[in-house]
Amino acid sequence: MYKQVRVTREVFGNGENLLVCGNVMKLPEEIRALAGKVQCVYADPPFMTGDHFDRSRPYGTKGWKSGSPAVKIPAFEDRFMSERQYVRLLNKIISEARELLSDTGVFYLHLDWRMAARGRLICDKVFGAEQFLNEIIWAYESGGRSKKTFSRKHDTVLMYAKTKKYRFDITRVPLDRQSKRRNHMARGIDENGRLYSYIRSNGKEYRYYDDEPVYPGDVWTDISHLQQRDPERTGYATQKPLKLLDRLLLPVTKPGDRVVDLCCGSGTALEAAQQLQCRFAGLDLNPEAIAVCQNRLKPENLTVICPCGGKAALLAEHDAENGCFTIGGLEVSHEAFPAHTTPMDNLESWETGEIRDGVFYADRSFRRSFRYPELQQTLKTDRKIPAVMTTDAAGIRRAYSTK
Repeated sequence: MYKQVRVTREVFGNGENLLVCGNVMKLPEEIRALAGKVQCVYADPPFMTGDHFDRSRPYGTKGWKSGSPAVKIPAFEDRFMSERQYVRLLNKIISEARELLSDTGVFYLHLDWRMAARGRLICDKVFGAEQFLNEIIWAYESGGRSKKTFSRKHDTVLMYAKTKKYRFDITRVPLDRQSKRRNHMARGIDENGRLYSYIRSNGKEYRYYDDEPVYPGDVWTDISHLQQRDPERTGYATQKPLKLLDRLLLPVTKPGDRVVDLCCGSGTALEAAQQLQCRFAGLDLNPEAIAVCQNRLKPENLTVICPCGGKAALLAEHDAENGCFTIGGLEVSHEAFPAHTTPMDNLESWETGEIRDGVFYADRSFRRSFRYPELQQTLKTDRKIPAVMTTDAAGIRRAYSTK
C-alpha cells in the first residue's frame, strides 16, 4: 500500500538544471543563487492583453493521437489592475535579469505592441541605453485582420548586453541565400558551375553566390507561428516556436553555458537550451506550466521544485512472481476533467524512485505526448518500488511512498 506524502522537490540525475514553480516578484533562492553565472536570460512575460488563457489538453489515447477530444485547463491570467502594476512586473523581471547575467551575458525581453516601448525605457534605465543591441521584429501572418488599422502582425524582442564584453557570433545562424535573393539582381554562373546574383557599380561587379550563407537582420519574416497541428504544440497558450528560440540563443551561447527563462510558460526556451547542450533554469508561477515544461524536457540532470498536493489514492501492485509493477487504483479528479474520463486518461506522467529527506529521487520516468500517446502502466522490475510521483493534466503533483 502506498500513502500520499509531501516532498520538497524531485531530482533526476545530478539535478543540475532547474524547473521552479515560483513568482519572479519574489525570486526563489534557487534562481537567485545563479547571480552572475548566466550567459542568457530570456523573458516572455504576459503582454497585458487583459485576457485569460487556457491550455488545450487532450485526454485518452484518441485525444493524444489526434488532438481531440480535449479539455481546457487554466494556463495563466494576463490581467492587471493597472498599467502601474504591470510596469512593476516588467521592472522586476528586467532588474533580476541583469543581476543574473555574467559580464558576457545577453538579455532578451519578448513583448508586443502594447508594452514594447515601455519595456525599452525600463531596459535603458536598468541596463543603460548604451547596452542596447537590437530591437528584433518577429513578423508573422497568422491571426485575424483589422479593418480599422494596419493589422498588428509582429512581436518585438529587445536585446541588451550587461557589459561591452558580451558574446555574439552571428555565423552560428546562417540563412539560405536563395531565400534572401534580391529580384533586381542579375543572375550568372561562373566557370565552376556556381550560381550567383550580381550587380555592377562604378565599373566593378559584385557577386553573391547561392551556396554562401547570409545572416539575419533585425526583421525576421521567415519564422512562422506554430500551426494548429504542428507536432511542437503542447496546447499551452502563446507557445513560441523552437526555431525562434534557436535563433536567439545560438549567437550568444555555447555548450555548457547557462540559460534562464524567468517566465518559462510552455518551456520553448528551456527545450532549445537543452538541445544546444546548455544548462538551464526555468521559472513560472503556474504549476500547469511546470508540468508542460517537464514533459518537453529530457528527464536527466533536472531538479523540479513544485508543490505537491491534491487528494488522491494510489493502490499500486507489485507482482514479485512475474517481476512487474503496475500503477493502478489511482484517483485523479479536477473540475476541468469530464466526468466520463478515467484517472489514467487524466494522468500526464509518473516516475518511480525513492524519497530521502523529503526529496524524491527519480530513476524511471513515463510521459505522455503526441508521439507517445499511451502512458505505460506496467514496469518490469524484480524489486519493490519504494516511491511513485504522478502529475495530472492540471499540473497537480502527488508523491506516494510505502514507508
